Amino acid sequence: MYTDNASVQILISLLKRYGVKYAVLSPGSRNVPVVHSMEQDPYFKCYSIVDERSAAYFAMGLALETKEPVLISCTSGTASANYTSAICEAFYQHLPLVVLTSDRNPYYLYQLEDQMIPQNQLYGGICKKSVSLPIIKDEKDSWYCRRIVNEALLEMNHHGSGPVHINIPTEWGLFAQNFNTQALPVVNPIGIISLKELYSSGIEMVNELKNKKRILVIYGQSLPVNKKEEQIIERFASKYNCAIAVESISNLHCKGCIETYLISQALTKDTFKDYTPDLVISVNGNYVSKIKNLLKNCRESFEHWTVNEEGAIVDQFEKLTYVFECSTMDFFKYFNENGGDIIKKNEYLDFWKRKIKSIENPEFPYSNNYVMKEFFKKLPKTSLLHLGNGMPVHIIQHFPLKKGIVSYCHSGTTTIDGSLSTFIGQAALNNYLNFLFIGDLGFFYDMNGIWNRYVGKNVRILLNNNEGGETFHWNNAREIDTVNLHTAAEHFAVAKGWVESRGFKYLAAHNKEEFDTLLPEFMSKDIEGPVFFEVFTKKDTDAKILLDYYEVCRMKLKNI
Repeated sequence: MYTDNASVQILISLLKRYGVKYAVLSPGSRNVPVVHSMEQDPYFKCYSIVDERSAAYFAMGLALETKEPVLISCTSGTASANYTSAICEAFYQHLPLVVLTSDRNPYYLYQLEDQMIPQNQLYGGICKKSVSLPIIKDEKDSWYCRRIVNEALLEMNHHGSGPVHINIPTEWGLFAQNFNTQALPVVNPIGIISLKELYSSGIEMVNELKNKKRILVIYGQSLPVNKKEEQIIERFASKYNCAIAVESISNLHCKGCIETYLISQALTKDTFKDYTPDLVISVNGNYVSKIKNLLKNCRESFEHWTVNEEGAIVDQFEKLTYVFECSTMDFFKYFNENGGDIIKKNEYLDFWKRKIKSIENPEFPYSNNYVMKEFFKKLPKTSLLHLGNGMPVHIIQHFPLKKGIVSYCHSGTTTIDGSLSTFIGQAALNNYLNFLFIGDLGFFYDMNGIWNRYVGKNVRILLNNNEGGETFHWNNAREIDTVNLHTAAEHFAVAKGWVESRGFKYLAAHNKEEFDTLLPEFMSKDIEGPVFFEVFTKKDTDAKILLDYYEVCRMKLKNI
């Protein structure tokens, strides 16, 4: 029988999956859930060593002789400190020790509880990875526990071997000492596959990819790809049953791509079931659409692979199975070279395209939605485009970006901070037109971004001033009667005086006629100096127009 402690169950299950069978156990009460579960399982070869300092060195001897990982387990408090000397030695000898320290609930730290010291980072600098497990209360805790145990155990032999530390807090009485569980949960390990391993034994992965009927590639924020890289991605899309989900900040325009922002806003948990892939492959950086949330709601239906050069565990759908430790292009090249012939028909891609086409090209009354659509129509193909975070980067996704336009945004941290300053810095180093579309809170937050001598005549800034944070009128916050007071930060500031003092030609529009009249002047490259176009709308009206359109899209999708 195993412990009823859920975090320990996950830990022991994954120790077995990673082949950690040698266990050096020191006595104590806090680690009883670990010790008794292991001594009841014939998989583990257990050794009893009372002195923790000696136990850790003893474990080093086992690791040296077996060339396999060895775990050590102790109770809480200074028992864990006694491991330090041996862990230092194991770190420099590159020996894969798995250090399990039992602990009390971190809520009690520095509260005069017995046998409690700050253990979670006790071996900083001498362990390749240190994690502290959650006390599991719900499925989210369980997923987090599975993920970080995988992270720790993967790291013991990732880019060289060495010790890793897993701290195990338990709440006394919360199934800590009960042993009524007959079988461990099935917890799948996450695999890391390097490019070298892929070329030496990756044909199994190719066959797995071929057998997937629906593959969705999530192509996140990226710098523009060159023509050769674009051809590599197109070839991948032609060999497998896949659709490549992109957004404006993906900076990718090729066959096989679909713009998923608008349709993901219109889909619900129930209607998305028809779109669910068998496999999700995530590459590059962040993306702003709701497709992540839709996928999370049906994660039992698909497998998830991610690609990054660091071999980092990025499990945004809580279903990660493999990490491919290589560049995006190397990943696509490998599966192109080994993927066989081009497929005759990609039904999954055709399905997405048909659905998306039914809701494209929205018509909007005067609002920031209308402003953005008309602005996009006139945007020169060789422009550089920066987007403020929040409202600007979301609205722009409704309108496909012309090929040749490069798009940037601070979506790495999803912050409104610094967009203006970053834009000015980049524009200072080129001589073609540079456009920034920014919201009022983002602009006034970073207004000193134009307080310098590097603002050139190639700068064009389109400010949507709708008197506060429109984002908070898209969600349930709009139902709060004081939403505009502190949450949406309503204001009535105008940029005119400040930007004119900084040498900008200032334009302003309050309605459709004024905007349509002034837009050509704003887009012109013949003006001697930077141009600032402040467009005034109302945040609650802007939000309602967009939300109403999403409802229209939902109805259209139901009828197709």
